[in-house]
Amino acid sequence: MTGETVVYRNEMNLVPLRKFTSTEIDLFFTLCNKLKEQDSRTLQIPFDELKHLSNYYSRSQDRFVKDLEHVYDKMLNLTYTERNGKSFKKFVLFTSYEVNVDEQYLAISINGDLKHILNSITADFTKFELQEMTQLKSTYSKNMFRILKQYKHTGYFKISVDDFRERLDIPKSYRMTDLNKNVFAPIVKELGFIFNDLNITKISAKKSRKIEWLEFTFEPEKRIHSKRQPEMVNVDKNKQNTSREMTPEWLKNNSHEQINAKTTEYTEEERQAFLKRMKQNKDE
Repeated sequence: MTGETVVYRNEMNLVPLRKFTSTEIDLFFTLCNKLKEQDSRTLQIPFDELKHLSNYYSRSQDRFVKDLEHVYDKMLNLTYTERNGKSFKKFVLFTSYEVNVDEQYLAISINGDLKHILNSITADFTKFELQEMTQLKSTYSKNMFRILKQYKHTGYFKISVDDFRERLDIPKSYRMTDLNKNVFAPIVKELGFIFNDLNITKISAKKSRKIEWLEFTFEPEKRIHSKRQPEMVNVDKNKQNTSREMTPEWLKNNSHEQINAKTTEYTEEERQAFLKRMKQNKDE
């Protein structure tokens, strides 16, 4: 599985994987990995290869076939929308999808109108090693993993609580105590090994105790620059795309130490005051 990387346009991170199980998320991104740079041609993937890449070992053949069916049923609800005023177009990512049990393969192709999502990507993309994702257990961890990978070189991601609930498909009935236990806890526990010094900061609305924003901060990954482009080091970092994924040592040798990731809580007003003090200290 070493070297298998998933690469796609950042816009796919805006599409919630509604009702996907942890196993189905692994299968979905395994398919994305196999279909990258394949244009819109139909690709046949042997069952054994799919199982290997998605870390699928613990279930029966019948269960595997059923999971493949469930993945596509849910993928049909993943629609990409293009809007022009009140007019709009909707597309599904994958079109052809055949599960051949007799010959043990899955045949799949990407929608020609959306082939740019996985093909000829040069900027504004998310990239991660497939093995890193399949080692995670929680669906919330898997989905947060791919989102944070989009911001791996900045180490900072801010999102409204409402958008966070939407993007991670969190039940509407969940209160903040439920989020702490069932969402934040597994994210911190699992992703703290991948994103060093991971912190989740809850920001209250002004003059209110209601949590309105979430900030994710972590140690940024270093960019690997081409020797032919040394002048790019201090140019707009958001436009650079010369980078390479590295499998962390803890994943290779299964020996690691728990990182002290944590969550904090304060108001936006307090946060701005803190940033102001930081700026003053820097200027002095």
